Amino acid sequence: MVNILISGYYGFDNIGDESILRTLVSSLREHIPDCSLTVLSHNPTSTREKYGVEAVDRMSPVAILRAVKKCDMLISGGGSLLQDVTSLRSLFYYLFIILMGKMAGKKVMLYSHGIGPIRNKLARKLTRIVCGKADLITVRDADSQNELLKMGLSGKNIIVTADSVLALPVADKAIGQKILQNAGIDINRPVLGISVRPWANDINCFKVIAAALKQFKSEHDAQIVLLPLQYPADLKSCAAVNSFLKDEKDIYFLDSAYNTEEFLSLIGNFKLLLGMRLHALVFAAVMKVPLLAISYDPKVDAFVNTAGGVLAGSVDDIKKEQLVNVLKAAWCKPPVVQNERMEQLRSKAQLNLERTFALLRGE
Repeated sequence: MVNILISGYYGFDNIGDESILRTLVSSLREHIPDCSLTVLSHNPTSTREKYGVEAVDRMSPVAILRAVKKCDMLISGGGSLLQDVTSLRSLFYYLFIILMGKMAGKKVMLYSHGIGPIRNKLARKLTRIVCGKADLITVRDADSQNELLKMGLSGKNIIVTADSVLALPVADKAIGQKILQNAGIDINRPVLGISVRPWANDINCFKVIAAALKQFKSEHDAQIVLLPLQYPADLKSCAAVNSFLKDEKDIYFLDSAYNTEEFLSLIGNFKLLLGMRLHALVFAAVMKVPLLAISYDPKVDAFVNTAGGVLAGSVDDIKKEQLVNVLKAAWCKPPVVQNERMEQLRSKAQLNLERTFALLRGE
């Protein structure tokens, strides 16, 4: 039996990270039926129930040490674990787990990482040293690879793939149609999906979004659906946009918690998605829905460029007229380049798993 330990931002009900874990667990079980999986989680009970895995408290040194000693391979990822925008403590935590794995003589893989930004000089040096010890690193975009190379890594064990969530199967749209109908939405009329998240000084951004939506709606037959991707963290942000649209018709706020399949299905029923969270955009790409992004982080820009989406502005410098023009253009003539790139991206996302299996086989 192969024992695999998985470290990441799990157990926090972040749908993007939970989708990464769901994809990883299901694929490992499909290809290695007798594998034993253990996850470092903020909520071990919830993680055990959701995925049928062993789970231990991610902040318990004793439990982590036992799990590391027991495993044959440590998988770190995926997602934006190695960055210091959230906090230095978070970055040092994930680096420490990686280092523990190598000190214990285990195979260590960094799985579908988005690297950076890492601005602190000491943090960059530690990242170079620790990541240099990993047996294999897959990164979800070329920008992440370049960031590691700038830190001084050789690049020998770094492979550019794609966000692992892109490997998710396309969801049945009937699931989302039922949710939309129950909310009073006419599924025979076009829907514009909006997914925003909290960020520093975001209220001005939300006001601009609402003003742009009002102008856009005055000229186009669109129903607008506000969809919080991370529950409950995004509720307040979507509610803020909703409050600025209180006098408008055909505005709907889906303020319930949904699982990965339900989110995919809901987004699959949108004509267009305007999103901030990276994995709202990734879900749109999976469901082949044209995507517009409001950037708060370089990882959003990198994905939009890769997927052939459209950047509508940044959270710090968004302009009403620019957003209106982008919405109108995409609504009247959805970009086709996005669909042309999807099969290539899905193949690259599968590489994360293929390289994982190869490393386990000692290749």
